[in-house]
Amino acid sequence: MEKELVEMPIGPEAQIELKLKDGAVVVEVTYKGADGYAALAVGVMPDAFIDKLAAMIPGTLDDAILAALKGALK
Repeated sequence: MEKELVEMPIGPEAQIELKLKDGAVVVEVTYKGADGYAALAVGVMPDAFIDKLAAMIPGTLDDAILAALKGALK
């Protein structure tokens, strides 16, 4: 399963995508120019991504919301 969440150009020949693919949160940067192309993708499992996101946000309100999101993704 693949679901695109965000697709955004980061220049005239490059773009970044955030998507869910095969159960992972994937960030992919692609470049397509006149002289060639390149792509780099990094994936992380949703639990690890949500845990890191929760750790970055101060307070506890977000923890309950993110815990519910983790449960919904299983």
